[in-house]
Amino acid sequence: MKNLKIITMLFSLVTPGIASAQETESLVEKYQVEIVLGLAVVVCLAVLLAMFAMLVAMKTMLRMKLAADGVAEEEEKELIKTKEGEEGLGFWAKFWNRFNESVPVAKEETVATSHEYDGIRELDNRLPSWWLYGFYFTIFFGVAYLMHYHVLGTGMTQDEEYQQAMIEADQEVKLYLASLDNLIDENSVELATSNVDLAAGMAVYDANCAVCHAADGGGGVGPNFTDEYWIHGGDMKSIFTTIKYGVPAKGMISWETQLSPKKMQQVASYIYMMQGTTPADPKAPQGDIFERATTPADSTAVN
Repeated sequence: MKNLKIITMLFSLVTPGIASAQETESLVEKYQVEIVLGLAVVVCLAVLLAMFAMLVAMKTMLRMKLAADGVAEEEEKELIKTKEGEEGLGFWAKFWNRFNESVPVAKEETVATSHEYDGIRELDNRLPSWWLYGFYFTIFFGVAYLMHYHVLGTGMTQDEEYQQAMIEADQEVKLYLASLDNLIDENSVELATSNVDLAAGMAVYDANCAVCHAADGGGGVGPNFTDEYWIHGGDMKSIFTTIKYGVPAKGMISWETQLSPKKMQQVASYIYMMQGTTPADPKAPQGDIFERATTPADSTAVN
């Protein structure tokens, strides 16, 4: 479909009688990148054809030169493959000569040119097949690469790979943070004072705790959270422990199996922050006065 659009746009550009100037300008503005890439492909193909034609022309000229020197095509091949002049050479030397399709030293006169400088003569050896086919492969690879990534769109560009990597990294960070949240316990819990955490703690409190402790924390079946009196301790670790394991003797269940460690930290932080507020109908004090440390939650606050 994308190739069809490119062909249609190029056709409209070279045939202005079919499409109006306004329509052509609109197409160019909308598909500017596709047009440029399409033209680049055409140029690459043209260059490839030109290079192929040059190689054919060079090969033809070489044959004509050899024919002018009285060397036939079959004799040329025989010179390259011959074992004459390799007497005394080891296996690897012979292999190297044949691998590079070089003419043996004894036969170098047949491929010598008139170019000579400081006693060094230039030889007209043909390019080794491995080098020539490697060169052809790079041309093919370049065209295929351009088509794959920039024309057909079947491969991700560097920008697309970056965006995909960022998405995957974000998911990994979330999984990592989730794993940290699951490691929270009564020994490592800290006060969470961010608005997000307190809002989440309030939601958990309203859904599970307000029925016994009142929506404003003033107490009901359960004790009052707004005064300085605490039955099981008023620091973060004590509040978290009470929520986690419950108080079965007083009818409070354990929330360990119903709330995640992160949720228990959030609701414990919300309850901790209730002290000092003014409920509508506070329950009479229960327990003993608990003096908190000067730092929130007797530990470092989580912002």
